[in-house]
Amino acid sequence: MRLDTITELLRIPGFKVTHMISSTESSIEFLLEQEEERASVCSGCGKVHNTAVHSVGRITVEDLPMSGRRVYLHVPKRKSMCLEDGSIRVEEHEWIRGRFTRRFVEQVYRLTSITTNKEAGWFLGIDDETVYRIDKEMLEELSLERIEKVKAPRHMSVDEVAWQKWHKYVTNVVDVEKRKVIWNHDGRGKTTLDKFYRKIGKEGCKRIKAVASDGAKGFLTSTKEHLKNALIVLDHFHVKKYLNEAVDAVRKEELRKARQQNQEDLSRILHCNKRFILMQNKVTNKQKDILDKLSTLNEKVYKAMLLKEQFLSLYVASNRRVAYANLRAWIGTAIRSGIASFVELGYKFFRKRHYVLNYFVCKITSAISEGINNKIKRFKRMAYGYRDVKYFLLKIHQHCGLLDPKLST
Repeated sequence: MRLDTITELLRIPGFKVTHMISSTESSIEFLLEQEEERASVCSGCGKVHNTAVHSVGRITVEDLPMSGRRVYLHVPKRKSMCLEDGSIRVEEHEWIRGRFTRRFVEQVYRLTSITTNKEAGWFLGIDDETVYRIDKEMLEELSLERIEKVKAPRHMSVDEVAWQKWHKYVTNVVDVEKRKVIWNHDGRGKTTLDKFYRKIGKEGCKRIKAVASDGAKGFLTSTKEHLKNALIVLDHFHVKKYLNEAVDAVRKEELRKARQQNQEDLSRILHCNKRFILMQNKVTNKQKDILDKLSTLNEKVYKAMLLKEQFLSLYVASNRRVAYANLRAWIGTAIRSGIASFVELGYKFFRKRHYVLNYFVCKITSAISEGINNKIKRFKRMAYGYRDVKYFLLKIHQHCGLLDPKLST
């Protein structure tokens, strides 16, 4: 192949291939030279200096593979004096990132968005530590232009996800309309969410109309402090979770009693492999028979299930006024039920009744956040966990936010 053809294939601005240094079954090496003399860009200050050349060296950078063989480019680099600090600095080429070309780095960034660093490294022939370094630097560079100046959303949801054991969490803020993570930070609670509100400023806070949350005290306190006019919506997916937990608490208590009293039929129904029947809203005929049998064997568990179903029917109310009447009735029934977990839940919903009812004013949920949390857990498992929380935050943006490579294609 002619050298000018290779130059055209490589498409490196301002450079041409002058020699093929070596060619083996696994790699090819090319020598590059500048097509025409031009002023160098200082790597120290980023400015163009027309000072005399101090010396010329060469570096070897890896480019994307060609015909299944790894490509190495030997590139000249001039050294000259920086007028800012008087030091001798090597020139900077826009298409080079460390010991790799810009397009090679971008390929690493694309691959790590769909697979693990180890698999991406195997595919490209580099170790996973190098992949980690390249990927992190690329994500940090992109984050400065895409997420550093975050724009306040109209509707947002906020939730936390564990990144390590021992209660180590990160908080994610999701734009409900864009369905993307727009901000995240290490930690959870009021102090963490305060950082987001301070980042977007008072004008940004005024733009937010509604916030969907799981009802955590820290998130509620921070939101009420910074967003004076925004609606806080207690997400009904989390409400359903609280109801399921209350039913499960009753199931466990009654299962323990049934085992102590040798009630085998009741024990089989309340066993953990049947607990999902108690959590479902729609059941098959076979599951319905099991629930009918449960109603005759244990009134307490069946009553807990009815309380759960009664609350969920609240969400079919036509407006806030009707929902408020239904909620008041349910809270009274739950408190009078004598079932400890539902008495506690009744008082909890009474304290947060305004947030529950706000759903009928602005029907947003944190379903997007929950879906994103599942996606985060998936790529975290694929990587066998993360030790660098800053890198983990960037990976969330890459998989679920504004650093997704597919957004730029």
